[in-house]
Amino acid sequence: MSKESFEKEVSSNPDVAPKLDIPILKYFWQANPLFSSNRNSIPRFLRRVKALENFTDNELRILSSSMHLRTFANGEKIFNQNDVGVGFYLIYTGRVDIIVEDNQIIDDDIKSPKLNHVVSLDKMDYFGELALLQQNSVRNASAIARESCQVLGIFKPDLENLIDTNPTIATKLLQAVSIITANRLFSVTNEVRRLKFKVRDLEKKINENKE
Repeated sequence: MSKESFEKEVSSNPDVAPKLDIPILKYFWQANPLFSSNRNSIPRFLRRVKALENFTDNELRILSSSMHLRTFANGEKIFNQNDVGVGFYLIYTGRVDIIVEDNQIIDDDIKSPKLNHVVSLDKMDYFGELALLQQNSVRNASAIARESCQVLGIFKPDLENLIDTNPTIATKLLQAVSIITANRLFSVTNEVRRLKFKVRDLEKKINENKE
């Protein structure tokens, strides 16, 4: 996982201003040349995304004008773990794998990365939402394209522009992203609780066997 990701290219480039702007992001994003031909279909795609169900059709049309489409080849990195997050992404076609990397110490000098597959996301799934909510958000996992995929991205400058021009839409987007985050936290909390009970039961069985 040594090759730089899209977000790493943006955040580490010395020519990037402290405050990102849309032209810079479009340069690094390398927008799909077929994006204009897909423009009319994107609001229809967004209508099928459950997290955006409270948007009207016209609001989805306006929101789509703030989004950017790019094709990622199989194995290409959208972002790496520990990159500074710049965008929220929806999968237009294909799949994306979410990977967590742990550094394992082999000896005193060498660390070997252990890659843990967390989940595979499909069309209409979304990821990277914390980048819109946190300042200088750091990615806690890597996102890697599988089977060649198209991804819609919306970046912090897009959100800032929406706040100025269409505050209602910006508010609905932030609300949707907040709900996504809350739902993920709820799922993690339930999983931790389940594992805690499982460990407790295992410890109980071990103690019973010792008696």
